[in-house]
Amino acid sequence: MIEHVLSFLKEQLNSYIRVKTGSQGFDVVFVQERNQKEVSFQNDAITALLVNVEEDYTFRSGAAYERIPNHGINPPKNPNIYLNLYVLFAANFTDYSQSLQFLSLIIKFCQSHRLFNHHSSPTLNSEIEKLTLELVNLSFTEQREVWAGLGMSYIPSAIYKVRMIVFTDADTVEVDSDVNEKVFMTANI
Repeated sequence: MIEHVLSFLKEQLNSYIRVKTGSQGFDVVFVQERNQKEVSFQNDAITALLVNVEEDYTFRSGAAYERIPNHGINPPKNPNIYLNLYVLFAANFTDYSQSLQFLSLIIKFCQSHRLFNHHSSPTLNSEIEKLTLELVNLSFTEQREVWAGLGMSYIPSAIYKVRMIVFTDADTVEVDSDVNEKVFMTANI
């Protein structure tokens, strides 16, 4: 589901920037991996990168299992997990002024599109009810740690908190007595 969120945001930002700049050839891209220890941001592009995943405990049930009636039986069901994603949008252009212009477009996009739902965005994946975007304010120390973790020098960028991705326990376990307890799992993630 996380890949659907990032792809959706990338496509929405692509459309917005194409309209604002009139450039049909522009694409927001995902980060390029050079090797296991280092990442690379494409030149003359905006790169989207997931930098953190956080569980939001606000709506989490305290119960170990939720009981939901299902045809007269109450099978245990794990409570939903609510996640927030932290997405870095970096504008890596040779011309520093152009980097700042694209960073401004990113901020304008996120400000004018703070909420995505199925009514306002029909292309939103059906498993996702809604997404909200919130600018994250990092201290200089936190910002330095992010970029040091990426193994890079600072590039004009902004980090947005994307709320709320809900993971639901939709696993079912069936045991076939004829075969040595084969377990079939179906996941709805």
